[in-house]
Amino acid sequence: MRAMFRLFVVAGLLATGPALAGRVAVAQSTPAPTPTVEVLEAGEEPHEQLRLSPVAGTTQRSAMTVTFAIEQSGVTSGSVEPPPTKATVETTLQGVTPEGNLQINFSYPSFELLRGGEATAQQRRRGLTGLSGQLTITPQGVLVDSTLNVPPDLDPSVGSLVTQLGDQLRTLSVPFPEAPVGVGARWRATTALTLNGIEANQVYEYTLKKRTGSRVVLGVRGTQSAGRQTVKLENLAPGAQLEVRSYETKFRGENTVELTSLLPVAGDVRSSGNQTFRIQAGDDEGTLRQRVNVRVAVKPADS
Repeated sequence: MRAMFRLFVVAGLLATGPALAGRVAVAQSTPAPTPTVEVLEAGEEPHEQLRLSPVAGTTQRSAMTVTFAIEQSGVTSGSVEPPPTKATVETTLQGVTPEGNLQINFSYPSFELLRGGEATAQQRRRGLTGLSGQLTITPQGVLVDSTLNVPPDLDPSVGSLVTQLGDQLRTLSVPFPEAPVGVGARWRATTALTLNGIEANQVYEYTLKKRTGSRVVLGVRGTQSAGRQTVKLENLAPGAQLEVRSYETKFRGENTVELTSLLPVAGDVRSSGNQTFRIQAGDDEGTLRQRVNVRVAVKPADS
């Protein structure tokens, strides 16, 4: 039973945000659920639309650092602090669809496991050669879909972090409201989504804290929650059932968006999640509680 719970810890992390492990495929294509965006406050005059408007061939180079820690109690207890990861992300505007959506290519020219956790000096710096993908984003900042192209001979020591990188890159998109807004504006983006088989609801609220020309600073806060439900997961034993007893993750931070760029140019968002699950397999059953803390920081990469 303990091994089965250990397997589920990975599944729970996949649902919470950064994934510790994932099945690596040559191409992982993921359509994105469409959020419902509503304005809560229009803000001060003047009101202007927020729209991404990069020119053809625009490129961007960013450094994304992810740190996380997990605490468990119940049938298994302990804490896990994997080493922080830092990836350099290069994005290029490849083209525009007939609908006006932005087609973005991305790649990871460098990747580091920073000090902390269990990582050898050799493992702490790896180049993810061949790891690339595509994003399609509307000018309103809504993610349409994404594809991650993974080389089949990827080093196993970093293969378990590939899904984490792809998932965190997808979360950087910020959906803007349809109507023009001014400084002090607030809007809410609500999305129904499936997280590793768990039906959840995600609500983000954004505040336009500052605007200077095409550069805007946004406050971010949100909640990801799931109701009580039973889920069957592929990585558990055949016939095993998982019951979600409680599930909530809260987010808080800030993003800086340059409307002529492809992704936020800077950001720092922290999240804290509490989850309780009941797993049953035959005559074995038990409860697992886990707390997950995550921090995602983005800034321009060194040239």
